[in-house]
Amino acid sequence: MHYSIAREGQHLGSFPEQALREGMTDGRFRYQDLAWTEGLAEWKPLGLLLGFAPPLPDTVFMPQHAQPKAMKDDAGMRLLLPVGRSAWAIAAGYLGLFSLLIIPAPVAVIISLIAIQDIRKSKLSSKGPKYGMGRAIFGLIMGLAGTVGIMFLVYALLNQPRY
Repeated sequence: MHYSIAREGQHLGSFPEQALREGMTDGRFRYQDLAWTEGLAEWKPLGLLLGFAPPLPDTVFMPQHAQPKAMKDDAGMRLLLPVGRSAWAIAAGYLGLFSLLIIPAPVAVIISLIAIQDIRKSKLSSKGPKYGMGRAIFGLIMGLAGTVGIMFLVYALLNQPRY
């Protein structure tokens, strides 16, 4: 059986079925090339007539609400990973945690204040906002508590009775 083949409005010629099958395999013919043979009422896609699977689309178009979120926009991912989080906020959180040991407490306060400023400035940035305000505030509170602890310790040491 011979088929007439057309692509983009141009007639490519008449070919035997075996040549078309080989051409589909090696890329000379495309699934969407139009084919006609005696007995057909209208032109049909060559791949369909020969029983080939349709090609996968180059791009998949999804509605905006169905598209996957960027990791930085997913609250769950931000809880697990430091995605989109201010590096200052991460440092403030750890320093706040270690301020229970009292020594890095004043540093935790300073880094926390820098982190809060960094996060506030990033909201105006073209790169998008940074996250981690909770960590920065935790570092600030724990740093202040540790600093107050240091002040009480220093006061107690300076006001010891001397014998």
